[in-house]
Parts: sequence; structure tokens; C-alpha cells
Amino acid sequence: MASPKLIAGPILRRVDKKKVSVWVAFSSNYHCSLNIYEGDGIKLTASGDNTSSVTEAPLTTVKNTAPTVQFGARLWIALITAEISTPGLQADQIYSYNVLFESSDDPSDKGDLRTEGLLSDEKHEERAQKAIGYKTDVLPTFLLPSDDPAKLFLAQASCRKMHGHGEDALSYLDKEIEDFNKATTKDIQKRPQQLFLTGDQIYADDVAGMLLRYTGNADGFSRVGEEQIRVRENNTSPIEQFTAEHVTFPPYLRQYIMSKYAGFTSGSADCHLIGFEEFSGVYLNYWSLRSWHIDFYKKVEKLIKDNKDSVLNEVVSSLLDSEAVEDDPTLISVIMDRENLRGKAKEYVFDEGMRETFANTTNAKFVQWKEKVRSTMRRELRELANFASTLPSVSRVMANVPCYMIFDDHEITDDWYITQRWKNQVLSKPLGRDIIRNGLMAYAVFQDWGNVPDEYVPIGDSTESSSGLTEKTKFIRLVNEYCYRVANKLKLDTLVSEVIEPMEILLGMADEASKLKWHYNVATGKATTYVLNTRTSRTYPSLNTPPGLISDDSFSEQLPENVAESTPFTVVISPVPVLGLASFEELIQPLAASVVGLSHNSGANQGVVAGEIEFDFEAWSFNVAAFENLLEKLDNYKKVILLSGDVHYGSSAVLDYWKGEGTAPSSRIVQLTSSSSKNRWMENMAFFKSAIIQKIFTGIGSDLEKVGWKDKILSLSGNVSIRNRQRLRQNPGVIPVAGWQAGATVSQKPDYGWRLKFIKDDRSSADEFFTSDIDLNNATSLKDGYKKVVQRHLQTFVSGVSKRLVWPSHVSKITFSADGEEWKVNHEFLFRKGDLDISKRSVGSHITHVISLKTPAAEIVKPVLP
Repeated sequence: MASPKLIAGPILRRVDKKKVSVWVAFSSNYHCSLNIYEGDGIKLTASGDNTSSVTEAPLTTVKNTAPTVQFGARLWIALITAEISTPGLQADQIYSYNVLFESSDDPSDKGDLRTEGLLSDEKHEERAQKAIGYKTDVLPTFLLPSDDPAKLFLAQASCRKMHGHGEDALSYLDKEIEDFNKATTKDIQKRPQQLFLTGDQIYADDVAGMLLRYTGNADGFSRVGEEQIRVRENNTSPIEQFTAEHVTFPPYLRQYIMSKYAGFTSGSADCHLIGFEEFSGVYLNYWSLRSWHIDFYKKVEKLIKDNKDSVLNEVVSSLLDSEAVEDDPTLISVIMDRENLRGKAKEYVFDEGMRETFANTTNAKFVQWKEKVRSTMRRELRELANFASTLPSVSRVMANVPCYMIFDDHEITDDWYITQRWKNQVLSKPLGRDIIRNGLMAYAVFQDWGNVPDEYVPIGDSTESSSGLTEKTKFIRLVNEYCYRVANKLKLDTLVSEVIEPMEILLGMADEASKLKWHYNVATGKATTYVLNTRTSRTYPSLNTPPGLISDDSFSEQLPENVAESTPFTVVISPVPVLGLASFEELIQPLAASVVGLSHNSGANQGVVAGEIEFDFEAWSFNVAAFENLLEKLDNYKKVILLSGDVHYGSSAVLDYWKGEGTAPSSRIVQLTSSSSKNRWMENMAFFKSAIIQKIFTGIGSDLEKVGWKDKILSLSGNVSIRNRQRLRQNPGVIPVAGWQAGATVSQKPDYGWRLKFIKDDRSSADEFFTSDIDLNNATSLKDGYKKVVQRHLQTFVSGVSKRLVWPSHVSKITFSADGEEWKVNHEFLFRKGDLDISKRSVGSHITHVISLKTPAAEIVKPVLP
């Protein structure tokens, strides 16, 4: 059976009034073109020579073609940009598009979205498919973000792990688009116009084990080719090379090599990605069923149809147990085949205890390990089936909404660049360097390429001079060269010196800082969205202290000093929330971070309750100077909306900022956090979801107020606590208003102050669930009312949904409504109906936080020391 030609995409990427970019991946070499049509409901019909005809004429373009670029033996990718002739595209107007392709080797091999089966609900090459135009033979559509905030609909998602717990909430946007298309009157505020993916689009450090067996494989053939990775026993040992695939480095057995020889600190690295092929395969598998190995998909499809234990056990056994199937060896047969694990590689994979475990299949330790893996596989495969069942809906969303992406840590590895010590440790090891480089190569190709297409000059003749090219163009051409050599087994003896080392220089793995700037900005109607890079431009005060997530030099590059006065608000994306849960960061997190895990694997220090709460020093507020610097810069924008992910709960917060001696706030900063879309946090630690913990996490319902001094030498008098004295010796000196002792004084007035509060759902419809009227003078009312209150609190405990924090898998819907001359931001969490069993509401109607961009009169009171 033939594999699909188009294996992932189309994915809408950057869209503005003059340009539309679409990302597509093929299994062989094609030349592509992109046609844009005005309006929706554009239908294709069959024509001769496996082509389609359409009655509508496409918009006139200056350019609309692109070649596919080779990134492996069977992986060719294109970013096609259509440059629209004047006057360009208009806001509030629906547009349709079609991707056409023709083989570079065989002119008769051509097609488009219809001929490739993307406009039909019927299976394609035995894989499930949904018509990406929402009707048979109808083209996909898109909208530019409206110039009127009252018509805007922005969507935000993060932390999407294939085998993470919960449904894939990204699929919920599919229903929003479907409902919009069915409506007789088109209200464009009900159609998502931009989708911001704010980190952890894949989990490179925590992959479902059996995915490693199939992810880089195109139905029996390698997608990229036979890559080599470098391993060194210690700093004085020679570097050795090994094939980067699942036979040499089997699934569920990578933790030891990741910890010792790559220097990584993730405690969930049993199935960590290694080679570029593995990274690429995971991206493809996360985005499209068309890229899944058909044998593996058929096994997962059995679980989609029938998820009974008997079927699950059958599938697990077919993947795990020792009887090998021709051309499809099981995990045990791979591990126990000593020829496949010969030589030095075996020593890098197995420590002394593991070698004893895997001496033979009758070993008691081996049997125990096998049963542990069986249990893990059962859990993973259930979630994989859940993921695969809704993946056609997610693919359809990404084909109909412009997608903007930025990495966090899991695209590369957990704890990526968390401290200077971590960075030194990993970059000193060849394997650590190889994995980080391979991850960033894949990030460039699969995520960054479409954010700002102009930064990537189309790849032409390989002999073309590199002078004048952008740094990203140089980088992606090196990625192309790497893949071409690997796929064709050419000039491998000079691959390191001519390709890998120049890539590492661009990535900042040498003595110089990274030359690749991953931040960018994009128009969101009349507003501008600034997407921050908080990973590769950090500043480290010392080896072990919390980093500043953006260095002083990079601040000026990533955020301009001011924005136009006509801008209604400014959107800033930080993968890590800027305004975190106040008491969690102030009290709980620093304490817990100093405690070694109650249990741990392979010596990894994972913090409290190993693997469940990873207390990383990565909140903005852990580095006071960087945090206050960011607030000062955001203050220049006056009205700011922050979008973030990372933390595995949804929330909303607002910070009012006072600068100088003014009595009114100089700015208002709104934080909207959406996390996770599929990786529900702490499922076995429900007590963290109780109402009490909700209150602790949000400052026990009160506001957090602080005042600060910048570039000042301060004199203190009176009873000032040791902690506050220490804080005021820093620059800036920042202290909370609460806890200031009566009679204590500071020699100068604060330069600024701010108040942070977390938002709850104050709608009456929410109160129907969370509150109950009780008549204290009526015994029956008291009895029945308190019973209902207990029931509601129990349901909140079980569901993880409160009026402040949202724990279930969700995606954010962000809209705006008028508030006098200002705007209100509506932050609605879309999550599964079943997560509130007592409620009969549909997805998306549970929790909505409403925040005005104008500070209410009652909150204008400036923070001051008592």
C-alpha cells in the first residue's frame, strides 16, 4: 500500500493583508503553488489528469509558488507564500485557499487538496480524515484578525502531550469553526482568527515508548536516513559515534544515557528523542494522522473502536512481548537481540544494575521491569488512542486558523537552559549538544519557519553565495545540507566540520551568543503581538541562581520602547507566565525547590513528589531584577495583555502599576494563562485542587502589593525585618507592603508600586454552580443548602474546576467587549462538558474571567507602606 503524498498540513502560518503562508510536508519532491479565493464555500470538482476545476477566479498574486525542501530521504517540506496584489486582503472578510502540487520528477504526478483526499471525510490510505473545508470538496478558509476589537477572537493553547492525561482540547476549536460555518448570519467574533501556541507543542523528553519504534518510519522506510550521534565517556575519552535510532537506544531504556552522557536533568527521559529524524517524526505525528506508520495506526485504531481491557492487552502484547514478527520486531525481541546491542553502545545504555536485569528473560528483575513497562504502555496507548481519535479535528483547525508558535522547554528537553550550571554541564557533552541541536533544527523547520517567512530566503542553488543571507536562512540551509548528506550518504567524513559546527556557532553553543533571534511580532488587528523568546537569551547571575528569562541586551530587541498611541492594547506572549500565582512563587515554590524528591530515578533531583511537581526556578519573579525590568517596559505600553502557558492550570490575573508619585495607575497588565491543552496535571494528587489550596495559591483571596526603588541607596530605621533589609540591598529593591512593621521607615519614597490580583468568574451563571442561597432562619433551607454546598465543593475537588483556576485540559478563547472608551477582555476556558458532571452545559460555557483594561475606581488606591 502506498503512503500518502502529503503527510502533514496544510497548516496556515503567518497571514497578513499582503501575504498568506501555508506549510506542507510531502513524502517526495514536489513544486507547490497557493491560490487564494475571496469568500467561503468555494467548491472543487474533478477534472482530467487527476486535477480539479473551480468556477471562482483566484485573487491576483505577485508570487504564489515554492519548491519543497529536502529534510530527509522521504521528507520534503515547503512553506508557500502567496503575495497578494494591491489592495491586498481585507479584515472581516472570509478567504479560501487551495494548495496545488506537481512532482519535480514526473509532471504527470500532480494534484491538490481535493485529489489528495483532504476535502472528504473518507479515509485516505486507511487513515481517518475530516474534510478540512467542513463540507465535501469545499476549500478551507481563514479570516484576518479584525481591526475592531469587538470582533476579535484569539485562541491560545500550550502543553500538548500526545499521551498526556485528558482530551486534546485543541480539537474544541474545531466545533467553534464548524458552528460558525453552519450559521446563516456570520458573526466573525465567533470564528477564531489567530491561534497562538505558547510552548510545549511536543514533548521531546517524554515520548510514548512505542512511538519511538515508528515515528521516524515512513511505512517501513526511514524518513531522514541513518544519523550518527556522538557519545563520550568522559572529558578525556575519545568521541564515539552510534546510529541514532530505537534499536541501538531502545524505548524505555534511555534515562541512564540521558542523565549521565547527555547531562540532562529530566526524570522522565526513558523515551527521550535523540536524532533529527525522531524529532521530525514526532512533529509530524502530533500534527497529522497521514504521517503515522500504518501498522502502528491500525493497532491504535483498534483501541479507538474498542478500548476494552482485552483489546488493550492484545495490542500491548503485540508490541512488547518476545515473539518477533517479521519486519516488525517487538520491544523485547529488540532488547534481547544482543547483535543489535553489540559493542560500546550497550555500555552507554545499560548501567551495571541494568546489565544484570537484562541478562536473560527469566531473570526476576527482568520480569519486574517488563511488567512495569507493560503497565506504562497500557496507560500510554489509551491516551494515544484518545489523541488519535481527535487528531483529524486538530489538523482541520490548523488548516483554517493562522498558527503562531514559540518554544518553551519540552520541545528540546525539560529544564532546558534552566541555570548556567545546567548549560555548562550539557554543552560540555557531545550527546547533549547533538540532542539540543537536533531539537532546534526541527523547531526551525516545523515551527519557526512560518512565524516570519521573510526571515527564511527560499532555498535555491546550493552553490549560491551565502553573503547577505539572514542568519535563519543560513541555518535552515545547513539543516537541508545535513539532511541531504545523511539521506544520500555523501561527505559524511566532513559533516561535523562543514555542517554541524557552523550550526552550533549560529545556535550559540560556542563562545559567542546565539545569532538566531527566535522572537518576533505580528499584527493582531490594530494591535501588535510581541512573541518573546525566554529560553536562549537568558541572563545568569551565577551558576545556580534563577535566571533572568531575557537578558538586558535582548530586552531592547524583543520589546520596543513604546507603541503607537492609537493602539487599543498590546499583546505580549511569554511562554512562562509573567504574573504567576503570588503565594505559590513567594512561599511554596522556593521552599519546595530546596527539597530533594521523595522518590527519584537515576539520581535525578526532581523536587517534591518526583515527576509530579517539578519545582523549576523558571518563574519570572524568581529573578527580581529581570521581572521588575519587564514590568517597567510593559508600563510604557499602558494596556497590556500577556498570554502564557507552561504551568498546567488556567488562570487570569491583573496588575496595576504606579510610576513616580502619580496617584492613578500608569498602566494595567492582564495575564491570561492557558495550560495544558492535553496534559492534565497531578491527576493522582487531587488535594491540590481543593478549595483551600485554590485560596492558598491565589494569596488567600487578597491582593499582593509591592513597592520598589531603582538605582537608590536607602537608609532604613525602625524595626525592619532581616528579609526586607536584604531585599532593599538589591537593585532594584522591592518589598511587599504587607508585613512592614509599624514605625519602620525608608529614607526615600518608592519609585513605583504595583498591585496583583487573581480574577474569578463573577457571572451569575457560575454562581449557580459554586454558590447556594441559604436562609439562616429556615431549618430546612439550612439543611438542604449546606448539603448542596458540600456537594458543590466535592464536585470542585473532583473536577479541578474552580472560579479562579482551571485544571482540566483546556484551550483559551479570548474576545473583547466595550467598556466605555476602553475594553474588557473575556477569557473563556474551553474544556470538556464531562469535567463538571453536575452541570449540563456544553464545552466552553463553564468558566469565563472578565477583566477591564481600565482600572476600576475602587482599585485606584496606590500601594503605600503603612
